[in-house]
Amino acid sequence: MRVPEQYERAGKIARDMREWILENVSVPQTCLEIANAVEAEIARRGGQPAFPTGIGINAVTAHYSPQEGDQTRIGGDDLVKIDYGVHFDGYIADTAVTTTESPRYQVLMETTKRALEAAINVAKKDPRTGEIGKAIEATARAEGFKTISNLSGHTLEQYTVHAGKSIPNVYAPNQPTLKRDDVFAIEPFLTLGDAAGYVVDAPRESGVTIFSLIMRKRTGVKELDDLVDHIWNVRKSLPFTPRWFTKQFGLERLPKLLAELERRRMVRGYPTLVEASNAPVAQFEHTMKLEGNSLVILT
Repeated sequence: MRVPEQYERAGKIARDMREWILENVSVPQTCLEIANAVEAEIARRGGQPAFPTGIGINAVTAHYSPQEGDQTRIGGDDLVKIDYGVHFDGYIADTAVTTTESPRYQVLMETTKRALEAAINVAKKDPRTGEIGKAIEATARAEGFKTISNLSGHTLEQYTVHAGKSIPNVYAPNQPTLKRDDVFAIEPFLTLGDAAGYVVDAPRESGVTIFSLIMRKRTGVKELDDLVDHIWNVRKSLPFTPRWFTKQFGLERLPKLLAELERRRMVRGYPTLVEASNAPVAQFEHTMKLEGNSLVILT
């Protein structure tokens, strides 16, 4: 089955955005400026963000998207991951780049790129996800680095970023096999050789910045029902971030509404993930599809 046109359109924008990001993201921009600019540029090119732009500085590895008032700036010594996605009608292209001005992170960054290339080369010939993870881990170890063992790539489906099959960043036996017409993202995360090599949740009090709607039902509370309707109308089940909705629901009121929807298990929050030993992490990612006997890289 041919790649749906929406995947191709999303992939082209995501691909073009990579060069735009590398040309336009620079010290000392704030994370908020970067995220807003990336999302605005996706929209300007005719797409929609598939999820909130994730910006991970050094040990911050995933699930962090800056909120209104965040004054965190990237510095010349920082390793900065930008994880972004584009969707058309829920068909998602998921990708990520890492950038730095620091010479000390160049080898880590280049090795992470090579790990992605090695994984893609395996995926072209062998659809066993454990073998893909083996290639990523071997590339990291050859240069003295570790992979993040509890993060993985994933299959994608319409309106679903993580669709069931995981693609590990380490060798793991008895893992799922990718099938013809699967769309999936491979995303190596590499860190230093003496690091813990896994991520943990950041303290809850530091704030959750990414959510998704997991159940749509009436609560009988107008504010909650209005928020659920709004999320469904603009995002369906795709992830969102509170800063997108503060104008409609209020900067102070919105966190309370989301907390109540979480309590009712209608909304899921994704805690920020940080490397357990506070070591820097690099990430690169592509979305691709098994089409017949060939691998089509969408991003």
